[in-house]
Amino acid sequence: MPGQEDTQKTALVRQRKPHRKSRLGCGNCKLRSVKCDEAKPGCKRCAASGFVCNYSRTAPALQLAGTLKMTLDLPAPLPGLRIPVAGPVAGAPNGSYKIGAANFAALHRFRTRTVLTVGSAGTRHLYRDGAFDLGITHPFLLHVFLTLSLLHDTHLAASTTSAAHRSSLAFHWYHGTALFHRNLASASQRSPQSLSGPYRDALWASAAILGAAAFFFVGPADSAAAWPLKAPSSTDLDWLKMSDGKKVVWHITDPTRPESVFNPLLADHALYVAPDGQAPIPPTALPAPFYPLYDLSESTPDANPYHVAASLMAQLLDLEANDYSVIQFLAFISQLDPRYRRLLELKDPRAMLLLAYWHAKVVGFKAWWLNRRAVVEGQAICIYLERECADDPMIMELLEFPKASLFKGTAGYDKSMDRVLDIKEEITLRGGEEVY
Repeated sequence: MPGQEDTQKTALVRQRKPHRKSRLGCGNCKLRSVKCDEAKPGCKRCAASGFVCNYSRTAPALQLAGTLKMTLDLPAPLPGLRIPVAGPVAGAPNGSYKIGAANFAALHRFRTRTVLTVGSAGTRHLYRDGAFDLGITHPFLLHVFLTLSLLHDTHLAASTTSAAHRSSLAFHWYHGTALFHRNLASASQRSPQSLSGPYRDALWASAAILGAAAFFFVGPADSAAAWPLKAPSSTDLDWLKMSDGKKVVWHITDPTRPESVFNPLLADHALYVAPDGQAPIPPTALPAPFYPLYDLSESTPDANPYHVAASLMAQLLDLEANDYSVIQFLAFISQLDPRYRRLLELKDPRAMLLLAYWHAKVVGFKAWWLNRRAVVEGQAICIYLERECADDPMIMELLEFPKASLFKGTAGYDKSMDRVLDIKEEITLRGGEEVY
């Protein structure tokens, strides 16, 4: 048996030095869930990672300390510059990621190319100038800029991109979205007036650019593999739901406030009469079959879940989608009745037909981030309705307009129409079973 002396030695070995918890650490260390040495004026972790150290609960977190603005346009970027990440990443200690030459090149493409394709003709300079500079002090935005730049590269490639490209896109999209949500959650717990103006602008810029990314990312450029033809997924129609989130961001950030870099949005929006989904639907504003199909004769927004979408379409039907009117067409997405969106999720034919009309209208606007979804998803809806509603003469009659717009005049016209015939033939051979 062990003696008393051995027992005492064992007890001494097992004793551990008490761990002193950091209860007064800086905001960055708390956000990253790491121990802070609480040094003033700045802790060692922030100094090593290149962040502005602060102990204030109201200051924005994870701001870069350094001369980012000076390095973005240099052919050889400053080595060692880091931006925050949302969680542990291999090769990026202390919750940060080292910016490399490829990243700087993508940021340069964003500023000189991609940013000139978002927004409207009257507002895109706001993102090119003011929004880009916000990335200097709010570096989570750099992930967002890189995401859209890499998505634009994907579009321009018109073929399969490299594994490295796809990996970089996934990395920046994940961390840009996660950091945006983290910052938004923190901001929503405080009054908007307590937030700094640049911080509010950074949140709005992030929401707007991530919105464009969501529009573009429809999946494979094949209508047969798009909603509603593909197998159901929890992410179906997420791009329609983003309008609710943007309303929350708008309330917090108010980009039309006088000191905002986005204040000119107010003047730009004032140039156009925004469609109003609550408005009555004139008896001749839509093709005649719409009225009995959707029961629009005495329709009201409260009683009819289709009313808002139908009213908006009545106001947009004779309007051409272009660089100036795109704001009005995006109003269709932002005003949709939640009951109507639920009908879309259930693949209600009447709800889908109205969405096909919207796709058919915006397909003429050749913005890369918007046109791809209009073509791919719009064609998929037409194929689905032809398959499921062949015995409904009103839907078949009304479907002719979106079919004519979505299939003709697009790069994928022949391929898509061939796929329509393939699907019809396959349905016949399988006795009418559903094909995904």
